[in-house]
Amino acid sequence: MSNFRSLPIFFLFVIFGIQNCGTVLLLNALWPSKEDDRIGNIGELFLGTMNVGLIHYWPLDGDANDKVGSMHLTAFGTVGPTLTSDRNNLPGGAFQYDGIDSWHSSDPIVGETILMGTASFTLSAWVKGKFKPSGGGIIMGQGDGLGFQFLDGTTNCFHGIRVYTANGGMGAISNVSPCGIYQDDVWYHLTFTWDLPNNTANLYVGNDIVNSTVYNPNLTPWTSSAPFTLGYGTIGGGAQPVSIDEVRIYNRVVPPIFFSF
Repeated sequence: MSNFRSLPIFFLFVIFGIQNCGTVLLLNALWPSKEDDRIGNIGELFLGTMNVGLIHYWPLDGDANDKVGSMHLTAFGTVGPTLTSDRNNLPGGAFQYDGIDSWHSSDPIVGETILMGTASFTLSAWVKGKFKPSGGGIIMGQGDGLGFQFLDGTTNCFHGIRVYTANGGMGAISNVSPCGIYQDDVWYHLTFTWDLPNNTANLYVGNDIVNSTVYNPNLTPWTSSAPFTLGYGTIGGGAQPVSIDEVRIYNRVVPPIFFSF
């Protein structure tokens, strides 16, 4: 009986990977009795924790609107981004970028940017793409200040993942995963955390930390006020053939276990 009663806890972690308005209703449907009200309470607490400090959220389910902030993204390119299946094989649940002439960008006129290095932050997303030869494009980034990158030859690292920041044209931090272990056309959950009090930048793939770097506390992550982009970046490498889903930005450090299901 004790093993059976532990099953709801397991299913909670599965359900929490789907952050939408129906989650609490689903919990109530699965455990309607007062005896199991604690399950719903745990669920609401877990979801509440996920949302603390969440300043931008793009589910990319049919559009590129920011569901938390006001930094909505606009499609660019001759063809532009196209809808594709997400990591759960749900049609129209993610966007695909061709690596040639398609990307999403925030509006620089709005004046809203992602964090400027004055606090800790977390950036996470699900990505699937091609490791471009001779350099590798930018999965997502902000002007000349921030870039996520698939590596296929840059710095002699093949099939690696990199996130790097710059401040006033100077390199601030570069986190590079182990090389040669990632594959084309496989969904990976990437998380980058900037821990300002501890001067530490961490790169995660899934729930595994693949690179941790202590940085110069005099260098903030970036000073760019350029638009935030998906599928393209100007910091180096240009466009990237990639599919992207569930992009989140927090103004605090958040472990990837909270949103990597």
